[in-house]
Amino acid sequence: MFRKGVFVFLCFLISCQSEVKESGFKIVYKNDKQGNTLIGSKEQLIQHIRGGAEIKIGWGSKGKNHTIEHLSEPIWIAVIDESEVIAHLDPQVLSKIDWKNLRANYSDSTLLTQEWRVAITTKGEFDAVWVNKIDGTLIKRVPQNHTMTWFVKDGDESSKPLFLNE
Repeated sequence: MFRKGVFVFLCFLISCQSEVKESGFKIVYKNDKQGNTLIGSKEQLIQHIRGGAEIKIGWGSKGKNHTIEHLSEPIWIAVIDESEVIAHLDPQVLSKIDWKNLRANYSDSTLLTQEWRVAITTKGEFDAVWVNKIDGTLIKRVPQNHTMTWFVKDGDESSKPLFLNE
């Protein structure tokens, strides 16, 4: 009887385990706020971009009371002079964060008329702007620097620049 109970309990525990799947993304490059290499190399990142890999970029910040981490897929990537990467994120309407209850919402309806746009570089640069969606005017610009983690998935590594006719 005891063995049967243990067996049933183990089956229950195993069935409650969430299935873990690998995303297929791996870190290929990480830079600090000044653009210094922490992990990998820009050259390897550029080779993956040239090979058509999917890219995600992660960054975050730590304040006195809270931390926040972001992960985004760029909508546009450029390799500049074969040595730096620039990426633009999808423009979006940002929500208000209720830090006390750790919730996000659109209770501030003025945010719905604003669009947040960002350009990120392998130099650690993060240029954020808020634009009025109605008339296209600039509301504010907040250039900053962040540690960035560049993830890749799939694609082949290619060392040939995309502008070559070969």
